[in-house]
Amino acid sequence: MMRSTWTQDPTGKTLPEAIKWLLIVNGAVFLLQNVLAVPVFQTFGLRLEEILGLRPAWVVERLWVWQFLTYMFLHGGFFHLLFNMFVLWMFGAQIERLWGPTRFLHYYLVCGLGAAALSFVFNYNSIIIGASGAVLGVLLAFGMLFPNQYIYLWFLLPIRAKYLVAGLAGLELLYLFSAPESGIARAAHVGGMLAGYVYLKWGDRSPVERLAKRWRRRKLKLIDGDAPRVPGSRRVETEIDRILDKISEHGLDSLTNEEARILDEASRGNKRE
Repeated sequence: MMRSTWTQDPTGKTLPEAIKWLLIVNGAVFLLQNVLAVPVFQTFGLRLEEILGLRPAWVVERLWVWQFLTYMFLHGGFFHLLFNMFVLWMFGAQIERLWGPTRFLHYYLVCGLGAAALSFVFNYNSIIIGASGAVLGVLLAFGMLFPNQYIYLWFLLPIRAKYLVAGLAGLELLYLFSAPESGIARAAHVGGMLAGYVYLKWGDRSPVERLAKRWRRRKLKLIDGDAPRVPGSRRVETEIDRILDKISEHGLDSLTNEEARILDEASRGNKRE
């Protein structure tokens, strides 16, 4: 579905750890929703959506603060769940392999909280369920990290990730203000993407910047004599600097496979320090 110049493949054999557990938890909660939907449970008033779904009014009036997190693990139907989990896997796998599971999960939850926050403004008395806000935040991150990577819309039409994300964000904003009572939580969608944008721009350094910092710190150690100089290492350092400058100017997906391999090896070497 996608054409990539990066060495990591989202369709690799090993499912990234954070995404694997997100898929498992979302699937398990969906099964629980269906079990509790059986009439025998309904006679006791056990509606998981009312307890774990996000109703901003109840968060304020009843202090049901857990709803900030729990709402994003509920879904309104099988296709709602399937679409969200497909997008999460399709675009999140490549990001998690770049960031690692801890930072990816942190980002995912930040987007989900951002989606919840904007729902207080537009859907104060409604019940919000679904991972769409967090998942759209993941899609936004993909568009910002790999802007020129091609995505095949409807498996047919190639479009660069940055244009797809920009168009989708524009449509969500349009629908939010033109059709606020559509039954779809557009505010959560916009809130998730907005939170993701703020996080990526100002909330944390990008993985490339963190790699550059580690690499330059390692270079200082070599210069100070804390580590032995390896023959040919100066040439490697120069090549790494060139690759980092290229990423800074053109983005991650401008790298060739060979450049990505060199950067990956340098990163692993730094992590072992």
